[in-house]
Amino acid sequence: MKNAKKFASLLLALVMVFAMATVAFAVDDNTITVNGAQNGETYNLYKLLDLSVNEDQTAYTYTVNSDWTGFFDGGAGAAYVNIDTQGYVTWKDGMDTAEKMEEFGKAAAKFAADNSVAEVSSKTPAEDGNATFESLASGYYLVTSTNGTLAMVLTTPHDPNAVINEKNRDTTLTKQVEEDSTGAMGAANDAQIGQVVNFQVTIEAKKGAKNYVMHDKMDDGLSFNANNVAIAGLTKDTDYTVVTEGIADGCTFEIRFAQSYLDTLTTDTTLTVTYSAVLDEDADPTAGEKNDAKITWGDNSSTEWSETVTTTHQFSVLKYDANDTTKTPLADATFQLKDADGNIVKLVKVSNTEYRVANGSETGAQDTFVTVADGPIVIKGVDSDSYSLVETQAPAGYNELPEAKTFTVSADNTLVVDVPNQSGTELPTTGGIGTTIFYVLGAILVLGAVVLLITKKRMSTSK
Repeated sequence: MKNAKKFASLLLALVMVFAMATVAFAVDDNTITVNGAQNGETYNLYKLLDLSVNEDQTAYTYTVNSDWTGFFDGGAGAAYVNIDTQGYVTWKDGMDTAEKMEEFGKAAAKFAADNSVAEVSSKTPAEDGNATFESLASGYYLVTSTNGTLAMVLTTPHDPNAVINEKNRDTTLTKQVEEDSTGAMGAANDAQIGQVVNFQVTIEAKKGAKNYVMHDKMDDGLSFNANNVAIAGLTKDTDYTVVTEGIADGCTFEIRFAQSYLDTLTTDTTLTVTYSAVLDEDADPTAGEKNDAKITWGDNSSTEWSETVTTTHQFSVLKYDANDTTKTPLADATFQLKDADGNIVKLVKVSNTEYRVANGSETGAQDTFVTVADGPIVIKGVDSDSYSLVETQAPAGYNELPEAKTFTVSADNTLVVDVPNQSGTELPTTGGIGTTIFYVLGAILVLGAVVLLITKKRMSTSK
């Protein structure tokens, strides 16, 4: 498993190989082995100095290889060696410390790259293991790597089989996300749609890293803010660039470190990268929005992905008649949803029974939602936090809630907020027979009038 195939600190291995043949046929049979060479990385071997050894191995001399004349004669290499009038090379006093040898190797590698110096040999292992350069003439060699390495091997003319141990430590990349604005960082957080989510990546950079790129990919429910990327102590567009277009691996963005900055690293350095995204309307309460980051370097080295998950939640509102034991959904109640600070949470209607939290001031955002008889109202995109419901209009014949209904959203998305409503009651009367007496008396009077009329007509006729 290539968990951070040894983060490069220096793009070269300085190999000081004073290889000498013990007999005449061995002069071109020396080897240099890179122990722990890494899959996909390229190791190049350069011969800086030629070595001449006498037959009994008691004397030897070094002269500059013709490809490296410009490096040692007036170039950066002149600071480390003396060259006499006959062309023989000796090392300067005080220039053989680990620090100076590292500087020397770095300068030699730069010269080779800038001047297209031809390598003696090149190897790219197909798997992790050893890479051996064989049939080498005696000499003083430099090994560079696309991955970079700290390994330095000092040999003598009596060691024709030099070994370089790949000593780079595994890189570390830690990705975290902030819970709300508390400053508490971790592998996961909860958020409401429209909320800014802050991320932090900590990288342990090694001196001399090469081709150093941080990759980040976000799920669709996170909208990356490209203008909010910062690396403590570094200057954007000078020490690094943020790339969001033309990325072939499907990442949301990349941070590409300038080689000019990486070349300044003289010790292991902690880099703190901060950036943000907005939890948007595509956030899925049933899944969670992933954000993954990793580092690649060299030609083929990489850490594993480091992941955070941002989740949002949902709850249901069930409005019903307080006297209905079956809790049949009651239509036409209007509510406002408020957060813990009393602010109205704007919503977007998704369907007759579903609303979600609005992403800022997006089109369709509204202050209220209305219950229906089809079922409970589902509200999606909320944080696991305290909220309240305020009834602004009750259904006809029902009384509005006298106070807000407060509740806390659960992270398992199972919360159902029950809101029973009391119907209005018939107003009481003073009692008595009401208007009935008037109807009865009226009927009697009418009947009396008819009887009187008939009696009078009969009396008139009899006369």
